[in-house]
Amino acid sequence: MARATPNAATDAPRDAIALLKQDHRIVEKLFDEFEKADDDELQSLAHRICQLLTVHAQIEEELFYPQAKDALEDDEESLELVQEAAVEHQSAKELIAKIEGMTSDDEHFKATVKVLGEYVKHHVKEEENELFPETKKAGVDLKEIGSRLFERKVQLMEEMGIPMEIEEPTTKRKRATGRSGRTAAAKSRQARAAASRKSSSRSGTRARH
Repeated sequence: MARATPNAATDAPRDAIALLKQDHRIVEKLFDEFEKADDDELQSLAHRICQLLTVHAQIEEELFYPQAKDALEDDEESLELVQEAAVEHQSAKELIAKIEGMTSDDEHFKATVKVLGEYVKHHVKEEENELFPETKKAGVDLKEIGSRLFERKVQLMEEMGIPMEIEEPTTKRKRATGRSGRTAAAKSRQARAAASRKSSSRSGTRARH
């Protein structure tokens, strides 16, 4: 993940769903890091997870959920998705508050963070597979709400003193890796060719003597 300046226009995903999914991926990565981390890293990782989830939940509740609710008000089944998501947020907040009141030395610290991770995983799956598609289908202006979500996210993170982090696109990393690999391979071939020429030159010199 690369650090980004909060006011950079390129930091903002193109629409609301892209921004919220980006948040999901960042938090998922932090949960994965927590599972593999050394004991002295657990506290800071858990704190980071709780901070990002708090901001994410707030921008969804303030901006995205009301828009989705208005757009889906004539579809009772889809409207329930918004209501369920809000209830799930409340349960996640209770776990976050519990973790923030613990230290990594507490007996149930790791288990509580793991439970939060499983809870968030379930919540993300429902949002991305059900709520987001229904909201998009309902014709919500995702670019407009996405811009507002990003601005509010930056504001909250600045208020809480949280550094912004934006994940680099996978395709960009792959292309960079590919170019690096090709460059290294070309250099290796050039080195072998040069060595071969030197060897041939030495052999020819010995033969003439």
